[in-house]
Order: sequence, then structure tokens, then C-alpha cells
Amino acid sequence: MEHHVLREKIKEQIGDRKVVAALFYTFNFDPKFFENYVMPLFVSGKNFGDEAIFNKIMWRTCLKENIVPPVTVYCDYFAKNNTEAPSLAYTINCIKTPCKKGKITNFHPKQILILVEDQNKIRKLICLIGSGNLTPSGWCDNHECFSILEIQPNKRYPNKTTKNIIQEIIHNTAQLSDSKTFSDAETEIYEFLRYVTITETYFHSLNNSFKDFLENKIFSQDTVAEVEIISPFYSPNTDLFEYLINKGVSKVKGLLPMLKDSEISIEREAFVSYMDKGYLWSSWSDNKLNTEVRNNHSKIYRFYGRKKVYTIVGSVNFTMPAWNQFYADKNEANIEAAILYESKKDEVRLLKEYTHLNPDNFRFILKDDLENQTEFYLDRQAPEIEFTINWRDRALIVSAPKNIKETCSFKSILNQEVVQNRKQTYTLGEADVKLLTKNSLIEVLQTTDTKVVTYYYYPHQLNFESKPLDFKLDAATIIKYWNYLSDDIKAESLTRELAVRSTDESGVVDEERLEQISLLNEMAANFNGLIKLERYLFPSHSLKQAEKKPQFDRLKYYLLSENIDTLPYYFEELKTQVEEGKKYKSFYWMILQILIHNFYKKAYKWQYKSGLKDDWEPFKQAVLRQSKNLQQHAKKAAENIPGLDAKQKWVVDQLVKNYD
Repeated sequence: MEHHVLREKIKEQIGDRKVVAALFYTFNFDPKFFENYVMPLFVSGKNFGDEAIFNKIMWRTCLKENIVPPVTVYCDYFAKNNTEAPSLAYTINCIKTPCKKGKITNFHPKQILILVEDQNKIRKLICLIGSGNLTPSGWCDNHECFSILEIQPNKRYPNKTTKNIIQEIIHNTAQLSDSKTFSDAETEIYEFLRYVTITETYFHSLNNSFKDFLENKIFSQDTVAEVEIISPFYSPNTDLFEYLINKGVSKVKGLLPMLKDSEISIEREAFVSYMDKGYLWSSWSDNKLNTEVRNNHSKIYRFYGRKKVYTIVGSVNFTMPAWNQFYADKNEANIEAAILYESKKDEVRLLKEYTHLNPDNFRFILKDDLENQTEFYLDRQAPEIEFTINWRDRALIVSAPKNIKETCSFKSILNQEVVQNRKQTYTLGEADVKLLTKNSLIEVLQTTDTKVVTYYYYPHQLNFESKPLDFKLDAATIIKYWNYLSDDIKAESLTRELAVRSTDESGVVDEERLEQISLLNEMAANFNGLIKLERYLFPSHSLKQAEKKPQFDRLKYYLLSENIDTLPYYFEELKTQVEEGKKYKSFYWMILQILIHNFYKKAYKWQYKSGLKDDWEPFKQAVLRQSKNLQQHAKKAAENIPGLDAKQKWVVDQLVKNYD
């Protein structure tokens, strides 16, 4: 087996091809790690950095350029990170695997599907299946095993009624989500697979049990004398081992589940029971692997048959929940996935058995891990509630079942209101928006007669481009970007300089470093910057047909989205500076008039709207809302400017007439 850094191997596999869509199935999920370490693989030509503020700005720039492919992640609800929600615009589905009362089951597959397209528009699917989760441990720290291959279309005409096994996996997994519908990423990959006949042999517990899979694909085809098992987790009883012995296997070797600190992650009684019944605890045959200072988390099974050698790589531990078949009713199985390879008989052994193994020489500590739960120590009665944040409308849409009654309430937002037993839209206040901008995690407190429990939810996020940035910046710095409206290289250099200056030694954004002293002579810079931006968005020459859509996209970006160089962000920072006494109210009022009349009202009447179809009406309504919001702030500011009341109309007329 080859040794690679997973991220570098995927990067090499993608090469110079465009990523069309990506779909992930994982048990544990760390959104910050995923967004900063994995997702940059899917955007070519962008150099993401180590500073969080730089990456946040870069992602908004990628959205502006429409180069972020659709990405979907499925993870286990109870194994996700409960401290921080996703901060980027991808689809996340957290699965609560149904299970029989008194049992624990997990959503546990680790699959990656990346659809790529070359310069000739030829598409292929990069398919990985293995043991690593979307966490630093799964991609960087542990010893993991993945299968990687490329699938290409091999049919001229698409499947109309039948599905191949990967299509079945995508369809059946989607049925476990709240919406039960495909995301954009799933749709792209599923449609590609209509032109594919799968030749590889996959296992998935939504289709059958691992035991039945072994019966059909190995034991009914061959006589197996020896089995090697590499798994970090074991069932406390020896039933699975005895099953293999009953199939005629004379030798079963298992990699000792030793942690990097030399402790054995299995109970002593179980360890001894396996050994007494003839289970051969083993080490790697490759001594280099035995010296690696990392935990083994890979799951590999190798069957040495009379005809062939069969190797299975995937997520299947040597436990009963991993080997059982999933049933929606009274389920006792995890959702697992794996792939089977067949090779010649002379395959090199992966393991070598220990001789004279003495249990007294080890410390046995059953690893406290969600993946290895055998008892109900985690409350798994989280209510089925779905949350959606609409950033453009500053609204939280809640879909809750009737059976929650009035036991649930918001913990940190919406004044701790009770979550209603129906679909309801809540208007988010300024404090709510600020809190959710920093971290979009929704905390729900459930109070009953016997307990008080906090549950954590990742919300879906609509109109992500309108989500505020979670850091402050002086308006004078914002207008510097308008000097580089057509120079991406200089704009990126300015962003990197800003990120380095604003990030402390620990990698945390220090907002104090972002603020600058505002001087009166900066007013001219503000006006000049706005003039440059207006000419960029509303050029004096007539637009050609091919220029209309790109120009419309620029209008949407600069007028409606939140990024370091957009008007909504500029306005919010200017307003903050006025509130802090760093800008004159009269200056602020004039800037608002310019924004209203020379940007938003002009965009509302944009002359090239024909041909935009469904895009124009939502844009027009959003521009109108933003314009009304600015007018309200201008009216409030005018009330505190002595003598302005009688001169407002003349000032506005002059600004509109002479601004250019």
C-alpha cells in the first residue's frame, strides 16, 4: 500500500481540472478545518493563507467570481463539532441515525466524491472511500487508509430507471436528511453517474449487512484459510471472530489496537478472551509502520483465499453495529461503506503475529470515543428541528415538529423565545445578527420534568453573500480597494497585507489592529473612491450584449453582498465610526445621499435589465430594501444636523447633478 498525505494526493488527482461538485460523507466533522484545509482544493488559482481574516475575504471574492463549486457534507449529528457552525455557503446535513431503544448507532461512512472537468469538457469522478473523518485527526494526525480511483462515463445513453450502487448510496443517504431532496452537488454527481456502469465492488450497510457481503462476494466464491483484520475498535464479545472460524478460517490475525502512548484501546477482559480463543494479536509486517507515532484509525480486512486475495478498505470496525444491516425500524446498525479489491494469491502479508504475548505488559484503556460507544452515556433524543438563516432578510426560519410541545427555547438568541410547534419565521434583531455572524451555531435548550439539555444545530444559510463579515475595518481602508477594481493581483496583495497586520501571534484576529484614526482629510479619499466605484459599475459607454451579465454580477456584488470592498460593508463601518464620534454626521449624511441616488436608485432603474429573466426581480427588490434602509438612516442623521432641514433638497439636487 502506498503512503501519501491525503490532501496532497487529492490535489494531485484533481490536477489542473475544474471541480464541478464535491460530496462528502463523514462521521466526525470540524467545519473550521474543512473550510481552511480542504475546501481550498476546489478553487483553482487562489492562494489561501494561514490567516483566518484573509481566507474569509478570499472566499467572498471567490463567490463574487462565481468559482466556488457546489459542496455538500453529510455528518453524524452527535459527532459534529458543537462549538462552531459552518461559516461558508455549502450544504450540510447532520444525520441522526435511527436506532432501537437501548442501542447506539452512528452515521459512519467516510466517502469523498469529487466531479472534475478538463478543458475539453470531459468529466470524471474522483472517488475515495476509507476511514478518515473530516477533522485534523482524520486528515493529518491518524494513520488512515483510503482507496482512490477515477470513474469515467462508459455508456453512450443514460440509465433511465436503473441505478448503479453509487447512485443508490446518494439517493438512500439523501432520504435520511431533513429535506429528503438532492443538493446541487448531489444532482451534478448523480446525473454524471447515469452514464456509468460500475465495475468495482462496493459495500454499503444501507443495502446489506457486512456479513452478507462477505458471504456473497468471498465465502461463496472461494475457500479462505487466513484473515487479517486492522481495526481500532472491537466488540467486547468474540461473536464475529467465531463466525470467521465457523467459515473454515484457520488463522485470524488482528492488529493490536495500540494508541501512540502505548496503551491498548480495548478492555483487558475482552483482549484476553480473544487471545484465549485463538485470535492472533499482531503488529504491522512493515516495521516502519510500527514506529509511527500516531494512532491507527484505518479499517482493513484481508482474506487469503485458495484462488485470490480479497482486500476490503472502508469504515467498518470489527464491531457488531458495523457488521449489521441498517433498517429504518428497530435499527441496530451503523451506516458504513467500503470497497473490495481482488488480487493474486501471492499478496504480501500485512501483519505478523506476536509470540509469547503477555497481557500484564500492557495498560488497557477503553478509548472514550463516540465511534466506540457501547452504553447510552450520550443523550440522543435531540428534537427534529430544522433551521434556516436568510441573511438578506435577516430572518431565521424554523421548522419544528408538533411533538416538541413547549419544551424547547432558544438559548442565546431571540430573547430566549420558545420554539413553536410549526414552521415559523423570526426576525433577527441587531444583537442576534451580530452573534450569528460570529458563529451561526443554533443552541436549543430543552427543559422537561427530569432534565435540562442543550442541543446544537447547524442552520442552512440562504443569500450567503449578504452575511456580514465578522470583523471591523476603517472605511478609509475599504476605499483603498476601489483603486484596484480591475486589478485582482494588487487587491489580493492589499488583503494579505491587511490580514498579516490584523492577526496576532496566536492566529486570532485582533480588531484593535484593524482600526485606524480617521482624519478630516480622508473625506476627499472617500469621495474619490466612490466616484471610481460609480464609474466602474455604471460606465458611460453602452454595454455590448456579452458585457451585460458580467456587469449585472458586479452590481449584485458591490451593492448587495458583504465583503471587504462592497457598499453594505462600507456603510456599516462608516455608521460605526459616526456612532463612535470618529466621523462628522454631516459628512455621513452626504455619503448616504450619494449611496442612495448615485448607486441604489441608479441600479433600480438599470437600463439593461431585459434578458436577465428570473434574476432581475429579486435584485430589484433587494436594491429597493437597501435604498429604503439607507434613507431611514439618512433621515435619522439629518435630525441631528442643525440647519440642514431647509437645505436638504438643494444639497441632494446638487449632489446628484454635480457628483460626476
